[in-house]
Amino acid sequence: MDEPIDFSAVAAQLARPEGEAGIKAAEQMNTSNAEMTKHTIDLLALKGREIVLEIGPGNGRFAEYVLSKGPGIQYTGVDISATMVQTARQINGHLIDAGQADFIQVDGQHLPFPESTFTHVFTVNTLYFWENPAVQLAETKRILTPGGTFCLAIASKAFMKQLPFTAYGFTLYTPETAQQLLLANGFALVDTTVRAHKTVSASKQEVMREEIFIRCQRPAHT
Repeated sequence: MDEPIDFSAVAAQLARPEGEAGIKAAEQMNTSNAEMTKHTIDLLALKGREIVLEIGPGNGRFAEYVLSKGPGIQYTGVDISATMVQTARQINGHLIDAGQADFIQVDGQHLPFPESTFTHVFTVNTLYFWENPAVQLAETKRILTPGGTFCLAIASKAFMKQLPFTAYGFTLYTPETAQQLLLANGFALVDTTVRAHKTVSASKQEVMREEIFIRCQRPAHT
């Protein structure tokens, strides 16, 4: 008989993958979030020479996809997990050696970069875990160039509330509440896309996931 799933442990590894279990969780997230992450990167409309930050890249599997979008792109990934930063550096060592990519561990509240460093910032399926979204969004806006683009991707509250592990430490959002959060923290909305997409959940079940993609900007006058 299969052992019962500890959904609180699943939630903890999704929030901050650590150790061998975290490495396996990251590999599963690569599978379940691959198309969602690539679509988010596509929405950035990169052409070349941009400076891009990914918040919560996990093991960094999609850094190469960002860099494939044009010549001279610089990519940085920041993550709260020491395991993920170490793993991402191993996977992307050739990109780091070439000076195209870097991975840095952060505390989740502050981003260790000067103001107006990045032309584009994106994050996929991390907002649920942000302990203080106002602080973290202020930091995101600060390190964006004026007029720079931030793309936020999450699964909807309607979908996520059906999953047993989201009862443990997740904050869920509708498209409207996510938009309101961004507006309240000084971003200018560009567009919002909601789509249904088939994927495999963290509990290894095939599901039709409702995904939200919000593009916004740091206003040019700030």
